[in-house]
Amino acid sequence: MKRALKILFFMSCTFLIVICAKPKVYIKFTNAHCQSFNKSWVVINECRLRAIKRDVTALNINITFRHPANDIKLYMVFLKKANGYKPFVLNSTVDACEYILKRNNPIANLVYNIFKSFSNINHTCPYMGDQLLLNFYPKNELITLFLPAGDYVLLMDWILSKKKMFTTNVYFSFYG
Repeated sequence: MKRALKILFFMSCTFLIVICAKPKVYIKFTNAHCQSFNKSWVVINECRLRAIKRDVTALNINITFRHPANDIKLYMVFLKKANGYKPFVLNSTVDACEYILKRNNPIANLVYNIFKSFSNINHTCPYMGDQLLLNFYPKNELITLFLPAGDYVLLMDWILSKKKMFTTNVYFSFYG
């Protein structure tokens, strides 16, 4: 009887630890930089970080497309800081118009699922007018990244009609 109670107590404690102890994933934006190379096509109205709480920083990006964009490619490079920024896992090009239709790129799925609820970038091409990312901060329950702790940057070059029109660089710290 005593042994059965010990086993039951041990199993109950293990169950509570597994249920209650969620892994803490911590991502904090540290910098954002956006630049337009052709202001007659793309105007960057806002690209900045805003502190919400001590440990939460929100990213706001407001970009205006002055002409309809039907051919959009996104070149992404993921770098980790180690005596300067060095290439890490990701270096890929995504056809953004095709991706929104088919959701066929696992790397883009990872990034898109994190920010889609904060954005109006949810329809197919053509894109025209304001494209917004408002008060975006990574929510811990949506993060499924398994990265070593450290500082990272996601460099994104946006290519419209086969010409590099603007860049979006987002710097962040990851602790998991």
